[in-house]
Parts: sequence; C-alpha cells; structure tokens
Amino acid sequence: MTASLAIISQDDLVWRIQVRLQAEPQDRTFYSTSDVAPKAIQPALFTLIVGAGFSCKKEQEDDVGLPLVDELMKVTIGDYYYFDQDQTSMKRNPSLLRTRSAEFWEEFNLAAMKGNLPIVELDSEGLPKDPGAAYQYFFDYRVLNLLFQPDPKKLSWVKQLIQQRAARQAGQNQEEQHQDLGERFARGFLRYLLSPGAEFGYGATGRNDLNEAHIYLAALLEAQQLGELRGMQAFCRNILTTNFDTLLQNCLQMVNLLYRLTDRPEKGLHRTDFFDEEGPIHLVYIHGSILRYNPASSLYELDRLEISNQEVLREYLESRDILIIGYSGWKDGLMAALQRCNLAKHQIYWCDVRSQPSPHVADFLKERGESSAYVHLNKEGAGSLMRALYQTLVPRDVQRDPIQRYGAWRNLTWNLSG
Repeated sequence: MTASLAIISQDDLVWRIQVRLQAEPQDRTFYSTSDVAPKAIQPALFTLIVGAGFSCKKEQEDDVGLPLVDELMKVTIGDYYYFDQDQTSMKRNPSLLRTRSAEFWEEFNLAAMKGNLPIVELDSEGLPKDPGAAYQYFFDYRVLNLLFQPDPKKLSWVKQLIQQRAARQAGQNQEEQHQDLGERFARGFLRYLLSPGAEFGYGATGRNDLNEAHIYLAALLEAQQLGELRGMQAFCRNILTTNFDTLLQNCLQMVNLLYRLTDRPEKGLHRTDFFDEEGPIHLVYIHGSILRYNPASSLYELDRLEISNQEVLREYLESRDILIIGYSGWKDGLMAALQRCNLAKHQIYWCDVRSQPSPHVADFLKERGESSAYVHLNKEGAGSLMRALYQTLVPRDVQRDPIQRYGAWRNLTWNLSG
C-alpha cells in the first residue's frame, strides 16, 4: 500500500531543523597542549540540494537571480538568437524576444522534420508547450547541428548568425567551421547566460546578481563556520547543485568563506570527494559548471553521469538529512541516487513554492513514507526559507543585516569593474 504524502509548512521545517541541530550540540571542548591534536570537526547534519528554483529571479526584480527554464526557452533564446546581439548592451523588449524565440523554434522544427527527428510541440505563440522537455531536446545537439548546416539558398536569422560568427573562425577550413556549430551554439548559449565576460571573449567572470536565497545562505554558513551557532551542531557544509552558474561561489566570496569545488562529474565522482572530516564548504556541481565549459544538459549526457556517479552519491546522501530546494527531480544521477537511498538512514525535505509537488516528486515522496515530507514554501520561495533559517538559528546578538552587506559588496564589485 502506498503511503500518504506528508505536506508541512515552511515554519514547521525551520522548527524541525532547529530541534535537530540542538539535539546534537557542537562539542565546545577546546584544544589544549595535553591533546595530541585538535579534535576532528564534527560533520554537519544536513546536505543541501539546490536547483534552478534556488537561483531564480524574484518577481518584478529583473536584475536579481537567473531565469528559469520557461524564460530561457521562451525569451532568453530569442536574445541569444538575435543576430546583432554582440552590437548592443541595451535590453530588448520582451515581446520582441518572444517573437524571435518563436522564429527560432519554427526553424528548429523545420530542421527536425528534414532530419526525420521529433519536433518540439509549440503553443499558440509558437513557443514550447513544455519548456523543460524543449530544454533537454535543445541540448541533444542533433537538431541544432542540422539547423546550422550551411544553406546558400536561404539566409534566415540563424544563417545570418552562422555567417557572422563563422567568419571569425580564422585559420579553419570551411568544413571545420560548420562541423559542430549546433553544439557550439548550444554551449555558447550557456556561456552567454552565465558568464558575461565570455560574450566578448574576455573569459569567465560569473555573475554577482545574487538573490535573497544566496545572500541569507551565505550569512548562515558564515555564522556556522565562525562557531556562532551556539549550542547547535553544524547545519550544512556540502551543497550539491544541478545549476551551472557561479552564484554559490559568489555568495561565499561575499562573506569571505573558504570553499572547495567538485565540478568534473564526467571524470567520475569518488567517495574521497566527500571528506570524512569536513572543513570548508564543499560545492558539488552534479552536471558540471560553466567554469569548466562541461555542463551536461542532454539526456545522453545525463544518462552517462547517472551510470557513473549514482552509487557514490547514494553512499554519501544516506549519511545526512537532505534539504532539497528548487530541484525539479529530472531523470539524472542525483535523482537515481536519492531513489536508491536506505529509507531508514535519513530524512528528505523537498521544498517548493507550489502547494502540491509535481506527480513524479509526489510518487517519490510517497514511496519513502515517513522518512520524507513535502515543504510548501512561502510565496517568496527559497529566499524566505533561507531568511527564516538565518533569523532562527543565528543568535540575535551576532546577526548582521545580510541584505545591507550584499548591497555594500555589490557596489564595491561594480565600482571595481566600472
């Protein structure tokens, strides 16, 4: 018999985390000269899994956070696709970008039909009905490679883009110029989105437009690493993300926290990537990162990572309670590892702003029974949760206004860059 789905509030989750951390307080015994060595750092009790929903924009704040898949496939692709995008820094009208995006998807489907491949189902505007499926199919590369084959009879928007960019590939013959333009177009789309300096050939700079979720998470981890969570065990030192961006790194830099990266999943994760004795914050890019130009987005790439990494992830994830925020639960190695975890060894809290989880997430949580719960976040989403955790777990006398600190940091970084 399938268990019922437990749905709890954000306040309930914050209370549960507080009780859990207080039940196993941090050992405050200090090192003395009579000890052979300082005591081992006690492991944190939770692991964070964050997806696109953690880094998304806040409503009506266009400059904060990153667009979700829906916006990427319906608006942002039109900006990248527009052939003169390198000639101006001015933002274009969203309605124009939706029109350009529709033109892209029309040509995408024409190329798919010519290659006897499936097409993307479009709505009345000519935009993908299922942006998530379109996103994964976009990074399948097969249709894009067909789309970007040279066609002297027609200079569409995409063909003009090819002509403009291919002319820059000095030293290559014509065959090499067009061999993998579709795949390069797709990977370039991620660099264009996540790494502003790469657009003009200046390398990876990352973005510094953090949202509240990043800002309060950084402040909470700073307090933890400074030993300010009095009478509590450490909250989290390992953050697993399916995102490709540098925003987690940026938020830790904002508060001068040391961190280490594991962002080569295609090389195969190993259990030694997850130290028994924790120290700095550990960021694990499950699908790769923009800094390596190795992001895995296609079904084929995700399947390969799933096969190679799910066992290591399962072994680690069983050792902590899991807090999942903004992760869609797509078919990948992380989801496969979660499905294989021993139900008796940990708790999973799946957080989202929707009142009910998507069907596949609901099925997953029901199968786990009492060892999991769905958390209905407040309308502000991940930012509200991180703010509540910071204000609850960090003693009031050591709290500093994280938003004010972010403003000062962002002004400093902008002044330096300007």
